[in-house]
This record gives sequence, structure tokens and C-alpha cells, in this order.
Amino acid sequence: MKYILSHTAAVTWYMRHEFPRIRGERTSRASVAGASAPDASSVARLQWFLRLEGIKLDVLVDDPSKRRHFKNLNTHVCTESLPEGSLVSIPSCWDEIPLYVVSPELAFLQVACGSTLQAAVYTGMALCSDYRIDVLADGGVVQRAPSDRRPTSVSGIGRFLDRAQGMKGVRPARRALRYVVEHAWSPKESGLAMFYGLPCHYGGMHIGAVTLNPSVEVYAGRDMFGEVKTETRYPDIVISAYNKGVRYDVAFDYDADSTHEGSAKAVKDRHRANAIATVRNLVHFTLVTSDISDFNYLVLMGERARKVLKQRRKPSLNVPRDSVEGRKALKAYRERQIELFDSFVRGARDF
Repeated sequence: MKYILSHTAAVTWYMRHEFPRIRGERTSRASVAGASAPDASSVARLQWFLRLEGIKLDVLVDDPSKRRHFKNLNTHVCTESLPEGSLVSIPSCWDEIPLYVVSPELAFLQVACGSTLQAAVYTGMALCSDYRIDVLADGGVVQRAPSDRRPTSVSGIGRFLDRAQGMKGVRPARRALRYVVEHAWSPKESGLAMFYGLPCHYGGMHIGAVTLNPSVEVYAGRDMFGEVKTETRYPDIVISAYNKGVRYDVAFDYDADSTHEGSAKAVKDRHRANAIATVRNLVHFTLVTSDISDFNYLVLMGERARKVLKQRRKPSLNVPRDSVEGRKALKAYRERQIELFDSFVRGARDF
């Protein structure tokens, strides 16, 4: 008998723990065979042991007869042959019962199979991020240490999907993976990246290509010999677009009240913004906590970014915007925008 944490509960576990695999370690060859569901008392013990109190557990079982239905438990029957490395061994609270969690790549596939594309993209960004949830930290988020690598990457998920051909959910997972951006430092960054980067038919503004926390070399004066000095800065979000062969960039920094309050941090943020402003063809904007809660202001900033990037107004319509059909199409788009904003920007989930 074994217990296998899966689906959303597995994603939540990865976002609240250091990554369990050791770099270079051989992948597990464990299978779903023998997977069972815990009873009610064992569920409570697992939630405590896994630091998932209040989180409904998802587990895999290898036979429909092993399904169990509790308030805090979902069982998922898996009779498919999983690719090697689909299960990761983690410490167990029982000596006699091994405990596994599905790999980050399989967890992404599972979420993509049973949710919207937007939810799958948000999950993928979390699994490919550089942050981890810590309820004791300011803002509830900490950056992963060098020894605590991110759970997976876009290329890692892609390779897993290649090996998982024939499994249910591969097609929607590939579709969602196209829009996953790596290296988010917070859930809010993921939400903003989706809001400004996703295509219009998914509720995004589709301003340009989004990069999260890229390194940017900025001018830092000259040394005593007259040589130019540079420093490295990491704007939260960079949106890029080309116009007539010229690349333009807009940088957004999100300064959350919980992690950027205080005069010293305010000065540091201002110095960072002034340094980034020296980069050619890059316009720098700053968003604060109150901005993130204001849908109309985020749209306005997106349109300002679109103007800087010299991009055409979107969504593109095949009918006049002031026609009945045009107004209906714009109304439907606005509803998709608001839904995306409510779910993943203002209501950004931290797993």
C-alpha cells in the first residue's frame, strides 16, 4: 500500500515546500500499483504532516473500488501507465506506508485536463516560478534559495508531455504551456503577466511578449579611468514588441505594500526605477498594491504600454466598433477581462 498526492493538492505541496529531488538524482521508477486512499483519521494526520491543513487532499488510487469520499479528500482513479519519473518519493508519517507526490510535470497535466486554460497557465507559472509560499514571511512569499530549485520549467514540462503521448489531457496541457512564463517572484506577477500577455480571446490584453524578472544592465557611471560601469537590475515584468524592425520594451515593477513599505525601501525602489529608466527603448512603470485592485487603472496602464510599444488597438474586430455586433464583441471581451482579473490578479491564489 502507498499514498500518492496528486492534482491541485500536489501543486500546493510543491509551492509550500523545498523541492525534494536532489540535482542529478535518478528519477523514481515507482508506479501507481498499490496506491490507496487514506481513511478519515489518516487524512487529518496527512494534512498536518504535509503542512496542508485546511487543504482538500487529492490522491491517486489504482482501482475504482478504492475510491473514498470524505470532506477533505478527493480520490482519482489512474489506470494508465505513467512515464518514468512521474512519482517523487517524499518523507512519510508512517514507517510502513510509503508516501509519494506526482511530479510537477504530471501535476500540471492533471490540472490542465480538468480546468480552464487560464487556471492551467497560472498553475504552470507557479510550478516554473522562483518563489515559495511561507505564511510567516512578509507578504506570505519567499524567494527560493539556490539550493531550493524551482519545481520545473517550460522545457521540462514539454519533455514530459512528449513522453506522455496518449495520456488524457496532453492536448490542453500543450495549449496552456504556450502561455506559461517562467521565473515569477510572486503570485501577483503571474496574474499581471497573464492579464497583459494572454490573447484577447482568453481575457488578456495581448500587448506583447512577456518576460518575468529578466536581468537588465543599466548605466552606473564611470570609474576613475573613464570606463563605463554597469549594474544588473531585475524589473518584475518586461513586455516587448517590434515595430518596423525596432524593438521596444515596457517594464512594470510591482511594489507590494507588505514588502516595499518603509522609507529605506522606498528610496531603494526609487533608485532602481531611476536606473532602469536609463535603458534605451525601455519605458518603466511602477504599480503598487492599490493599483492591482483597480481593474480600470490596470487597463489604462496596459493601453499606455501598448502606445509606447507602438502596437495597434486590440481586440481586432471584423466589424465597426460602434456597430451592434462590435459593441457585443467588446462587451464579451470586457467580461472575459474582468473574469481574468478577478480570478488571477485581484484574487491571485497563493496555493
